[in-house]
Amino acid sequence: MSQPKVSIIVPVYNVEKYLERCVKSLTQQTLEELEIILVDDASTDASLEICKKFAAEDARVKVLHKENEGAGMARNAALQVATGTYIGFVDSDDFVEPDMYKTLYEKAEKYNSDLVMSGVIFVDGNMFSEAGETERRTFFEADTQFETEEDLKKLRMGIVGATPDDAEDSKYGMSIWKNLFRHEIIKKNNLVFESEREMLSEDAIFMIDYIACIRKATGIHEAFYNYFRNAASISKSYKKDRFEKSLVFARAVEERFQKDIAPKDYQVYINRFWQAMCRVLCSQEIMHAAEAHMPYTALKQQLKAICTHKLSVRALRDYPLRKLPFMQSVFAYAMKYRLYFVLKVLVGLRSK
Repeated sequence: MSQPKVSIIVPVYNVEKYLERCVKSLTQQTLEELEIILVDDASTDASLEICKKFAAEDARVKVLHKENEGAGMARNAALQVATGTYIGFVDSDDFVEPDMYKTLYEKAEKYNSDLVMSGVIFVDGNMFSEAGETERRTFFEADTQFETEEDLKKLRMGIVGATPDDAEDSKYGMSIWKNLFRHEIIKKNNLVFESEREMLSEDAIFMIDYIACIRKATGIHEAFYNYFRNAASISKSYKKDRFEKSLVFARAVEERFQKDIAPKDYQVYINRFWQAMCRVLCSQEIMHAAEAHMPYTALKQQLKAICTHKLSVRALRDYPLRKLPFMQSVFAYAMKYRLYFVLKVLVGLRSK
């Protein structure tokens, strides 16, 4: 086979329930010149066998098997062997629409763009929605070009956060999986993923680093990526060190922005991001406390640690909270004034 137009990288770890749906959505793409790299991260279920089955059936499917190091390191291993002109990333419990990579590839070629960004379809419920619900979210009304240095700075900031007038916490979406990347840029600049075991949102850091190296990006209106979430996903993903990892991420973002963006420009974006992160952190603590039957006094201490941290104080202190969407505004006021019982009630209402 000649050089693939797109290499799609899929980290795999104990996802036997969803893996076939994911890989079928890739092998059935209308763009046929693909390379699909499945990286088994030392799964203990039948995931590796499923990967090998697809490789035996379709020559475009390659399987890597490695020691367990997490999704970021799995993506790095795949980047070492990928041969496509462009790179796409998919999580193994998600799936994509048939025309996703044909459309992204054609847009990249049409505009000679180093990055093409699309929307996302949230599938099933989480703690703030019902099981069976879907939500289609797009970030651009029409094909939108980012070509100037100022455009690309705003794009980097808008990946992480948003302004008070924006409806969503991230203006353009933080995740890598809805986008297409030029492989040459990644290789030339030795770009790699950080480990999610060290920091949260390692894919957003990759996005920031990547955009700092490109000359043009394109946003499109379409949404192809089905991001699967379930009602227990947030409570099941509870980690005691999530707050610390979030702080590592926030510091990493600010260090990058400080190199070429004035604090007065980027701070409002980071403040919006940190508010969103604190909502998730507080919600996880509250849901975990309920499941673990923790006393309210113990929960209150956890919430206090989040809400009184200097980053939280800075993010809330002078922020125009009234401009936020209503529920975000209510949650933010409760965090700002340390109304921990109100936070508990809000999460209880939203998770019912």
